[in-house]
Parts: sequence; structure tokens; C-alpha cells
Amino acid sequence: MKRPSALATIALDAGGLILSWVLGVLELAPYATIAVIVFMAGDGLRRWYCGLGFPRVWWLFNGLALVLAITDLIVVAWLPAAYEPIPASLVFAVVFALGASGRRPIVQEIAEQRRGAPFPPERHDLRAFFRLYSWIWALYFFIRAGLYLWFAHNLSPERAHALENMIGPVSLFVMIMSSFRGQALFQLAQRAGLLGQRAGLPTPAPDRTRG
Repeated sequence: MKRPSALATIALDAGGLILSWVLGVLELAPYATIAVIVFMAGDGLRRWYCGLGFPRVWWLFNGLALVLAITDLIVVAWLPAAYEPIPASLVFAVVFALGASGRRPIVQEIAEQRRGAPFPPERHDLRAFFRLYSWIWALYFFIRAGLYLWFAHNLSPERAHALENMIGPVSLFVMIMSSFRGQALFQLAQRAGLLGQRAGLPTPAPDRTRG
């Protein structure tokens, strides 16, 4: 699969989540729930008609978008505005932490979706890398939730909101861009010994597969 097609596929798989984020940035979060439902129904019909199936990544991202949209409605009614971004970050952290376990880490599934083919099953070092990277994503969202909690306790609501709107998108952009440097990150982790003896897994000879 060519790279643009793979990226377009990932964008559709995460369409509900992207839509939820965009509406949140535009201060239209109350409309996110119905928007995500409409998107999931439309894309679900497209997938069914085209025989594309429903990969775990699709259910994860779009289901998560729906949960977040509903959570936002509940949070707005029960929590002060300064605390509103915290539950979303915690939900993401838990999802990535759970996604780090299992036969294939969730980040590996995302990489395979973008790549258009699965990685060789004998590449235990790749699986260890994707598990490690899933934990890094979980840690990122846990730290973000803790930072937002500190803002809520120590800053004025206006100042906290301004910092959240600046730090959240910028840090997320950096994390996403780092994902496109998967091969370099894999080689760095390999040189640091995180995928061999420390991971308790054999390190096979490198191949041309991009991590």
C-alpha cells in the first residue's frame, strides 16, 4: 500500500476521535456525541458495503471518541471547568496501558495499518518495541493529566485554560510526529538494550522492515 493511502486509512480509522478533538478545539464539544455517532454510522456503512471489515483500531479510536464525547457532557455538568480536560487524558492513558498487553500491542496494530501489512511474527524485538512505545504513550497521558490537575489547583481558571490549550496540542503534535520516526526510535531502543536482554527477548538480525 502506498503511503498516502495508508495515511488516509489511518485518518478514517481515527475519524471519530479526530472529529471529537476538532469540535473540542472549536468550543463545540456539546455537538461531539452526535457528530461521532453520525460518523461511525456513515463510515460503518461504507466499510460494510465495500467489505473492508472493522479492525480493532477502528473500534478502539471511534469507540474511545464516543466515550470521551459522553464523558465530556457528564464532566461539564459535575466538575469545574478547570478540571474538564483531566478525565479525557486519564481515559487515553488507561487505553494505551491496556493496549500495551496482549499478543499485539495497539501501537503495533496502528503501525501495521499504516504500513499496509503485518510485521513478521518472529520479530520479537519489534513487538517489544511497540509494547514499550505503547507504555510511553500511556505515560505521556498520565503526565498530562497530572499537569492539568496541578494547573487546576494552582492557577486561575483562565490561566489554566490558556496553558492547556497551548501545551495539549503542541505536546500531542510532537508525540505524533515522533511516531513517524519509528525506525530511528527502534534503533535507539535497540542500542540501549531495551529490546534484547532487558526485554527478555532475543534480538534477531535486522531486516528492511520499518519499525
